[in-house]
Amino acid sequence: MDHALKTKFAIYSVCFVNLMYMLPAVAVSGMVAAFPQAGENTVLLVLTLPNLTSIPGLLAVPALERRFSQKQLTAAALAASFACGALSLVFHAVLPLLIALSALLGIAYGMTSTLFPLLVSGYFSGAERSQVMGVASGMLQLGRVAAVLVGGALAGFGWYHIYWCFALVLAALLAAAFWLPRAPETQAGDQTGPEADRWDKPATAGLAAVGFCFAALYFITSTHLSLYIEGNGLGTAAMTGALTALGSVLSGILAAMYGRLRRFTGPYTFALALLLLGAGYVLAALRVTVLGAVVCICGASMGMALFSPCLMLGFARCAGGRHLPTVTALVLTIVNVGYFVSPYLTGALGALLPGSGAAPVFLAAGLLALAGAAFLAARAAWKR
Repeated sequence: MDHALKTKFAIYSVCFVNLMYMLPAVAVSGMVAAFPQAGENTVLLVLTLPNLTSIPGLLAVPALERRFSQKQLTAAALAASFACGALSLVFHAVLPLLIALSALLGIAYGMTSTLFPLLVSGYFSGAERSQVMGVASGMLQLGRVAAVLVGGALAGFGWYHIYWCFALVLAALLAAAFWLPRAPETQAGDQTGPEADRWDKPATAGLAAVGFCFAALYFITSTHLSLYIEGNGLGTAAMTGALTALGSVLSGILAAMYGRLRRFTGPYTFALALLLLGAGYVLAALRVTVLGAVVCICGASMGMALFSPCLMLGFARCAGGRHLPTVTALVLTIVNVGYFVSPYLTGALGALLPGSGAAPVFLAAGLLALAGAAFLAARAAWKR
């Protein structure tokens, strides 16, 4: 295996296990049953807390990069993630420790989320960078599907067996330790001198705004899809899981083709991502059927396939040199805030529309997405 291929494989491995913190989602019922005295909300902290504690991990990378290399930080984050999974398996009967380990896992997740786009921008340039970023974004989704499927099977032997999946993190750690070069061969932005150490703050603010909006609208596929399906008597939790897996696979495949798709979407990529998202939501809201649920998840998945690599590549266009880690961390923090406020924001807007259940929420989010798509398309056309 040549040098460049080893580097790509190591980055793809990091991305494949990056969403491992979501693994407890497949065993929520088993966890709640295992701790009947704790209360459901307390038990759910094992699943939800990493979304909050990821923010310190995101913001820590720029400061840590002054003393450690990206390879060292990546290896440290993966080692911490593996340790959290292993300790959770051993001490699965101690809920306070599980919650504490979940918080630490969120910090590790925040670090790897910041580091992998930096690795791609640092080790690759030009068209190859777009291609690698697309595949890396696809591996995020495919890794999530693999973890859900394997974790779901293991949970049948006891909910805590899901933590055996963290053996995959150990494999990614070994790949990063042995195959990531010690220092990037190129610098983000592909420039040298003062221009490489740039920071376009208006562009950064714009990227963060788009990221926040997309995240806030997209995340209702996680919070409201089951309500849409089960609440309307369209199917069971099994159907929700199957459609979620279908969407993740579709997103992963399309994201892996991002390098080619970008040639056609150009500056309209973000607009197209919101268009696909919004169209799927609106159609699902207007016709509440199983087909509507399929259209909803497919539209959201195709939108994510375009949005994720476009966002990650946008960091290098906004900044270079010592400012790139800071920009990456700041934008990803805003995006995570978007995910966090999603159910509250879209729920409040959905309450203003006629109807009940999840359909008005999808309609409100869809209309906002279509409006955002029109705005971004007009802005892109004006800049040209």
